[in-house]
Amino acid sequence: MRVEAESGFVLHVTPYRETSLLVDLFTRHQGRIRCVAKGFRKPNKRGISRALFPYTEHQFSWQGRGDLKTLTAADALGAPVFLQQETVFTGLYINELLYRLLHEHDPHEYLYQQYRQYVNQLLDNGTDELMLRRLEMLLLDELGYGLVLDADIHGAAILPDRQYQYIPEQGLVELFNQQKPSGPVLSGADLISMVNGDFSQRAVMQAAKQLCRRVIDFYLGGKQLHSRELYRQHLMTVAAEHNNNNQGQS
Repeated sequence: MRVEAESGFVLHVTPYRETSLLVDLFTRHQGRIRCVAKGFRKPNKRGISRALFPYTEHQFSWQGRGDLKTLTAADALGAPVFLQQETVFTGLYINELLYRLLHEHDPHEYLYQQYRQYVNQLLDNGTDELMLRRLEMLLLDELGYGLVLDADIHGAAILPDRQYQYIPEQGLVELFNQQKPSGPVLSGADLISMVNGDFSQRAVMQAAKQLCRRVIDFYLGGKQLHSRELYRQHLMTVAAEHNNNNQGQS
């Protein structure tokens, strides 16, 4: 099987043998594809290695009949994208989600379009929390894990003055009296706002973050996201530098 000039993005790259790479791609019509990029780490006659840029749309070509394809061409469609500061961690996070959760050879063209739009947002305007939450929810929906937020598991409408928890693969369960929740507590009012697309209140955005994290962690099956750990380390470094500066000024 040979595929020519398929639009896509690089999700994940690891060294392979002495001169090659294992590359996971998110492509527009073919979904997630794993390829071996033979010789991509080996400089050419001019001493230049062939580069694969994350967050930059490419046209890829590959061939092969098995699950592991052979990448034959990778041409960037524009100037390479280099994310800065906080956007680096957001980009790493969403790429890792796609890499870990998308099934191979399962196309998601609308998700691809929204991912491309989100990458452009990161480059032009920095991290947009609302777009990130919507992209997480879209990913879950595309995978068949869509969040049902307008009714509980019994089909009853969500009431604004009640509290709920979301159980993956089941749905929303109302909490009664002193019942101890197994996950984040979600207010009915916040859930109704999510359904209506109203994230103007900070509490709603925070509830959406907690909800997405709980469900995503469930489908990750206990696997830790390296991007989260890198971001935690970054925040610790920033906090330590801030404390050191304050001590130096006192």
